[in-house]
Amino acid sequence: MLPEQDNDANSAQAAFRGNLIEKAFRAAKWNYLGVIARVLIQLVAQIVLARLVGPAEFGYYTFAFMAVGIAYLLAELGLSSALVQARNLTESDIRAAWSRLLISSAVAAIALVAVAEPVATLFGLPHAANYLRVAAIPLVFQLLSSIALALLRKNLDFKRIQFAQVIGMVIGQLGVGLVLAWILHSAWAILIGWTVQLLVAWAIMYWKVQHRLTPSLSPVKNHMTFFGLGAWTANIANWFIENLHMLVAGRLFGASTLGLYSVGSNLVRYPTNHLVTTLQSVMFPASAAAQGDPQAIKAGYLATLSLIALITVPMFVSMAILSEPLIHLLYGPAWNGAAELMKPLALAMPLHSITAVSGPILWGVGQVRRESTLQWVTLLFFLLLLLATGVLTPLELSWIVLAVYALRALLIASAVASMLGVRVTQMLALLRGPALLGLMATAVALAVHHFVGNNAAGFTIAATVLITIALSISLFWLAPAAIVTAPLAGAITLLGKKLPTALLARLRLAYPRASLD
Repeated sequence: MLPEQDNDANSAQAAFRGNLIEKAFRAAKWNYLGVIARVLIQLVAQIVLARLVGPAEFGYYTFAFMAVGIAYLLAELGLSSALVQARNLTESDIRAAWSRLLISSAVAAIALVAVAEPVATLFGLPHAANYLRVAAIPLVFQLLSSIALALLRKNLDFKRIQFAQVIGMVIGQLGVGLVLAWILHSAWAILIGWTVQLLVAWAIMYWKVQHRLTPSLSPVKNHMTFFGLGAWTANIANWFIENLHMLVAGRLFGASTLGLYSVGSNLVRYPTNHLVTTLQSVMFPASAAAQGDPQAIKAGYLATLSLIALITVPMFVSMAILSEPLIHLLYGPAWNGAAELMKPLALAMPLHSITAVSGPILWGVGQVRRESTLQWVTLLFFLLLLLATGVLTPLELSWIVLAVYALRALLIASAVASMLGVRVTQMLALLRGPALLGLMATAVALAVHHFVGNNAAGFTIAATVLITIALSISLFWLAPAAIVTAPLAGAITLLGKKLPTALLARLRLAYPRASLD
């Protein structure tokens, strides 16, 4: 290649990388604006709904929600992920995927209705059978909306996605759900509100993409089928890892304990899932688009991993320590039993976050089957732990979940590091800042809780948050290199025009040559 051609190629690659990073940043920005609204709406709705319906009814809803989750994964066949990952997507591909989902949604709904009673009886929750039957309706809505969602994700159009989902939650959960819960005091209110939420969100997303609704006899392309099956198997294993402990809690300890367990789990999982799925939904299509530029993927992965650890480690260490005042303040005395269960689940969330930002990298470069294998290895480990320990109490179950999440994070992050050529020392360097902030958050939470106790739960939580944030900002200002890694500083520098000048000045002082190149 001539020097001029080489320079042109480098310039083109640099321009492509810059455009992709800029587009991914805009997508992440809209995602997080929507996430803030969704987290607030969901937490408020779930807290009020839990108070209105009580532990047992909330446990029935949790069981129906999990049933829809596994039925969705079985019927969706990884097609939405295949649409996002495909390099050259045609209208014929979209119609073929839509046609297959029409068939699978009908089959899945009929199957859920048919097995509702035996499944509910199997898990010791016979009263949940009617909820499972009605849950076939939101299952269909969720399956059919996956095409519109995938098309918006592929285009990194998260502004529309977040708008649709926020409006759906406002109407479904805050409107229909809360009104019905005040009247009915049962899980029917939550189930109906969720159904309305899915329908509204689908209508808004479809209005934007307007893909053809007429079925097609064309088969899904082989490469999409192959990728979709890999995504399908990975998603099923992941679903069981995420939900098996809930099923075990319901089967062994009953609906009320399942309600307590799910509240403790949901309080830490809602913010985590919104945080990480936002990054997942950007990283997967972005890494798929950058498959020819592994260096950009590597730098972006290290920056994202560093950022997510900085946020989640101090946050969830504090939540674990302050679980009692948190539960008491938000849910009331009837839910105090959820506090101890929440501690290990909170500590598992940073590990869950590491997994969640690592998996999309493997998916984006077409190695979904590798991630699937690691998920199934983790699930096998989970089952062996359950059999070996016997699970005598719900608290033991929570600690088992922490061990399982630790193994999964190690396996998947190691696979990504190996693929991208990331050294062990680089991975360990990412943990320096999160470890410092985590120790600081621990000290603050323990001190505040010791001096204030549970009598002033709101003050304890507010004081811990404010002091931890103030100390973290001070530490960053005094020693930015102790908190922010070079890859994260490079990513921030690339987006310099979007951020405060004072922040950039501190980063450039620590990393004068920071960039993603």
